[in-house]
Order: sequence, then C-alpha cells, then structure tokens
Amino acid sequence: MSVRTPRIRLAEHAGFCAGVERAVGIARETGISAMRAGYAGVVTLGPLVHNPAVVASLAHCGVQQVSSVDEARGRVAVIPSHGLSPAVVQDAREKGLSLVDATCPHVTRVQREVADAHRGGYFVVLVGDELHPEVRAVVPFAEGGIAVVSGAREAAAMELPKEPITVVAQTTQTASTVDAVVAAIAARGKQVRLVNTICPATSLRQEAARKLAREVDLMVVVGGRTSANTMRLAEVCSDTGVRVLKIEKADELDVEAVRDSGTIGITAGASTPSWVIEEVMDAMNEIIEGNPDEICRSEQGAEQAETVDRVEQAEPAEPVDHVEQVEQAEPAEPVDQVEQAEPAEQADTHAEAAEESSPGESREEPKPAAPTHVGPPEPEVLKARVEEIYDDRVIVQIETGEMATIVTKSLTADAIAHPSEVVALGEEIYVVLERHSRGSDTLFASKRQADRLLLWKRLEHARDTGETISGKVTEAVKGGLVVDIGVRGFVPASQVGRRFVEDLSTYVGEELKLKVREVERLRSNVVLSQRDYLEEQEKLARERMFDTLERGQVICGTVTRLAVFGAFVDIGDGVEGLLHISDIAWSRIKHPGEVLSENQPVEVVVLNVDRERQRISLGYKQLQPDPWENVSKRFPVGSVVSGTVTKLVEFGAFVSLAEGIEGLVHISQLADRRVARPDEVVSVGETVTIKVIGLKEQEHRISLSIRQALEDGERNEYRKYMKDNRSDDGVTIGDRIAYDPSKFKSGADEDDE
Repeated sequence: MSVRTPRIRLAEHAGFCAGVERAVGIARETGISAMRAGYAGVVTLGPLVHNPAVVASLAHCGVQQVSSVDEARGRVAVIPSHGLSPAVVQDAREKGLSLVDATCPHVTRVQREVADAHRGGYFVVLVGDELHPEVRAVVPFAEGGIAVVSGAREAAAMELPKEPITVVAQTTQTASTVDAVVAAIAARGKQVRLVNTICPATSLRQEAARKLAREVDLMVVVGGRTSANTMRLAEVCSDTGVRVLKIEKADELDVEAVRDSGTIGITAGASTPSWVIEEVMDAMNEIIEGNPDEICRSEQGAEQAETVDRVEQAEPAEPVDHVEQVEQAEPAEPVDQVEQAEPAEQADTHAEAAEESSPGESREEPKPAAPTHVGPPEPEVLKARVEEIYDDRVIVQIETGEMATIVTKSLTADAIAHPSEVVALGEEIYVVLERHSRGSDTLFASKRQADRLLLWKRLEHARDTGETISGKVTEAVKGGLVVDIGVRGFVPASQVGRRFVEDLSTYVGEELKLKVREVERLRSNVVLSQRDYLEEQEKLARERMFDTLERGQVICGTVTRLAVFGAFVDIGDGVEGLLHISDIAWSRIKHPGEVLSENQPVEVVVLNVDRERQRISLGYKQLQPDPWENVSKRFPVGSVVSGTVTKLVEFGAFVSLAEGIEGLVHISQLADRRVARPDEVVSVGETVTIKVIGLKEQEHRISLSIRQALEDGERNEYRKYMKDNRSDDGVTIGDRIAYDPSKFKSGADEDDE
C-alpha cells in the first residue's frame, strides 16, 4: 500500500519564541491588573512586537500602543520586546511614567555586550538594520563608538577604526550574514572579536525553514510585514530556490499558488501566535478540497517551544581566520533599572514539555479549537453487562443482545493479575466492538478502547464548556507540570498559578483542579490550566464579596503590590482593592513604599464599592488619627509658629506645621517686598517662622504668612527696645537730650521750618 505524501507541512520550529511570549504575557498581565484596579492607562512605547494581530489582541486587555513618551504621560508604560534606548527610558522616568520592562533577555544581552565592548576599548560593528527598533535601542550603548552594517559589502567599504573591533548582531540576523561581515573585516587585516548574539530561537527557525523549503514546492512564511525575523525567514527559504509566499494573515493567501502546488511548507516568525498559523492552515485546507486529512505537521512540530538550554548546547560554527570567537553568555540583566514585572511564563521550556503545549498560545486570544477527530470514523461505544469472569477474559452481553469476549489486555492499560480487579459480575460497562474471531462467530470487544474514547470525549466536552476536571501531578519539568488525567496532560508553567511559580516541584503528588485549554487526539496532547480554574474561583469570590461589602466597612487585608499610583490590597479570597496614594497617609508622600511594604498586613476601610465595574476603593489614613482634629486649638489664627518648607510652587510655598498638617504661604506673603519666585526667599527643607492668617478646618486648609510674622517680630523688638531704654524713674533718653520741645509744636510748624 502506498503512503500519500501530506500536502501541508509545518516547520519543526515556527511561531512564538520565548522572548515574545514573555513580552506578550507581561503586557497582558499589566493591562488586566490595571483594568481590575480601575486604572485605565497601560500603553506600550511603540509596538510590543512586530505583529498587528498580537497588538490588536492586547487592546482587549487594556493595552494601547503609543508612539512617543509624551503620549504616555501619567500612564504605566511597557517597554517593547526590542527594548528602548537609555535616553528614551530616562525621558520616560522624568515625565513620571511607571515603566514595566518587557525587553527580550537576548536584546538586553546585546545591549550589555555593546556597552562592555565600548568600555573595553573596542569599536563595535553591529550587523543589522539601522532603522529597526532593536538596533536603535542598542546603538546608544556604544556612546558613538559603533557602526551599523547590513552585510559584507558595507563592512568592506567602511572606514576601519584604530581600535580593535567587536562584531555583534541584531538578534534576528542570519549566521551566514554575520560570518560574511566578519570575513570582510578580517580580510582587510583587522583583528576581529565576534560575539554571537543571534537569538537561538532565530537560528532554530531559520534552519527548520531551510530544511523544509528543500522538500516542498511552495513555502508560506507567516508574520508581520515589518518583522525582521519574518523577513529573514523568507530570505532563507528563497535561497533554496523554492517559491516563497509571505503573508500576514490567512486572507492574503494566493489561492492559485496553493491549489497548484504539490506540497506546501509553512513557517512563521517569532512574533506570530499559533492561532494565526492555524487559521492559515485551515484556510489552505479549505482551498485543497476542504479535506482536514491533508493537514500534517512535521514529526516534531510540537517542539516550537524549544528550550534555550538545548539551543545553547549546540556546537559553534568554525571561526573565521583572524576572528576571536567569544563564548556566548547567559542573557544579562537589564542595564537600566526599570520596574520588573512578573514573567508571564518561564523563558526556557523543557523539550519534553514542549511536546505538550504550543508556545504561541495566548490566554486571552481567541483560538480555533483543534478538530476533535481526523481520520477513519470513530467506533461506536456500546453499553454492556458483565456476565462471566475468567482468569484471562470476561464475557459480556452488549446492548444489542449479542455476547462478546473481552481479553485481559483489552480490559485496561494497567498491569493486573486478574480481570476481577477491573470489573465485577453484573456491572454495566462501555465497550467497543473490535472483530470476530477468525474461523468462528466469537465477537471480541474492548473496554480499554471504549474508556479511552469516552475520556477524550469528556476532555473535549470540558474544553468546550469550561467544565473543571481533576488531575494528579506526576512530574515537574522546566516548562510546567505533567498531570495524570487518564491520559498524559500538561500544565504550562504560566498556567500553574495566578502568578509566577518559582519551584514547580512542590506540586508533585498534588491533586489539582484544572480547566482544559487544548485537546489534540492525534498527538495525544492535552493542555491544562490551573490558573484558569483559580481565576474562575476568584471571579466567584469577587461576586460574593461584592454582595457583602459596604461603604465604611473596616476589613483586614494584605498588601500584595505597590505601584506609583497606590497599593493593591488582598481583602480575602484573592479579591483586591486599590488603596490610592492620596488615601495612604495624611501627609504628602511620593510613593506608597514610604508607608507600606509588600506582604504587610493592614487594616483598611471601604471608601467606595463599584459593583457594576467590580472595583473597590480603600482607605488607610482614614483609620489613623486625623492630625487636623482640633487644629484650630493647636494653630489658632494669629499665632506665630515654626514650620518646614516642603514644596515650592509658582504661587507660593507649602510649609509643614506638624505631621500631616501643611499650609500655604502665598507668594505675596513670603516677604515684605515684591517677590518674583518663591525660591528667592525660601528653599525646600528650610525652617521658617510663620503666622497663621487663615484657617478652614473642614477643608484642611491653612493660610500662612512669613511677612506678617516678620512684621510682628519687628513690632515686638521695637516694644522691647523702647522698654529697655526707659530708666527706672520713667525718664527716657529723649528726656535727657538737650533740645527745645517748643520747636515741635505741630506738623505745620515743622513744615514751615
């Protein structure tokens, strides 16, 4: 019997890389957390990744794209996977943005290698596209001692510096291009130091695409139009001589090219999600007679989430003459200290785990369900009653009235000593008819096969309905957890808990409540999520909580996270409320960390409950003594006191009188002369004497005056002077001065004089 060659084949490595998946996960988590807290304003500074489908999906999670720092003022900003220059990061900080770093660790490493090379006295040659955002984010780290070249021709024409040269590459470059650049520089007698900064996932995808392109009639490359990774894949495929079709989405397919090609290969850039790849494959299948039998992934197509560990163990290419090969190091920590978000998924994925889950899968993105069955028709599952049990078989009567035999191996996949360990007399079971015995009328059936079919149906039903199932953790791998659910299931690391789990081994032996995310019978692949279950429970808990919460209610909670705009407090069952920075302390603070810390138990009061939007506003300072209570007795109008200048503004200066009590000295009250700016008279931190000239206790406002305090002081000094200069007998110094008082009879007389 001849075996038909599959018409559609997916490259062994295609779609999301670990860095992109990490960035998407960080952005999604930041957006969702902000929306839950009622803080709408998460943006990415430029596209997070070069794929419009991914960018559009993030908009549903409250993450918008902006093109400049000015557009992001007052918001939480996510740094894209290709990174940002130090100048842009500094500008963002100065303009008050809260930054969350989603830079790919491999890009961060390029930045670090460039900075280190520059400090070491090397001139840096960066192989890449000078207009690409990644390159723009890397170049400033060399502080001018760098040249960007796209290939060997530019390298051969560049002016060679006096310094020794270090060659690095944009993470999406091809190894052949980098080698050609190095050879061009070395050929001019220059000593070259090569640091391999090409992303391992990039190399894997390019090699897999090259291999597949040599075996097919047409290569379809799926990815964003501006994605450098995707463009490199298209170049690699074109170099093999095969016809290449580069598309961004399924509706861009060339129908005639697909229909007329014998075999078709598919690859995808590192920023292309799996659901986009599947949409393209489904569309191609519809073009090819609409037969799902035609779709076939390569034997190891599931290994799209190949681990960084395995990649970095590959043998390095032979070094070019005059080239010093530098050993590739682990990705460096970010050069700029930017607030780090919790990773949405572990960057490296164990090979065994990779076979179980698709790296491109995103939690919130819509994804076509895998076909429940491909191939021959499923056998019918029938009811049967156990009539007889022997040492090596079981006799059952099926619902049609026929008698059938179940041999021991068809009872269960487990090793058993006797069939009675599995079934009992009179028990009703489910079976699948297998065959008649050769040369007789004996009918054979299989309980094992029926159980497996029913299990897959239950899993598919659970996937479609959101039903919760249970499974026992049998093994922990780098990529997640292996779970026994009747078949082997897999829980990716990102789906184990609501937040990043450092040590997965603690779950081994535990029974977990799980949601089914993906079922693929042909590959025996079941992807599960405890996270989805926990979030469902959290939602139910929130609903219960909102039914009981009332304004003014005092509750205990735990600080879970700190942000520039406030603190998140867990008030029970995973329900979080927002403690705005203005409700943390009576005094002015710049960051919640001045008062609170993560994991700190706190007592808070409910300020507001928005049941429609499910948002809770909390207060902390409201349960602390109000420093403004009886402030009129402590600081009555007319009193002269000391205070500390805390802030200068255009219209005056704020002065702290006591903890939590702050008043304003208007610019007109700063001095006994005209003042253009407050810093002409006072400075922050300075202790000043002021007079209370106005008080609105209910509004927490105090008006102060330095000028009037000075005037009062001068009057008191004059009075003291006059008192000190009067003799005991009541005669003043003036009385003792020889003058004629008649000369000063009146003001008129004085004028006449």
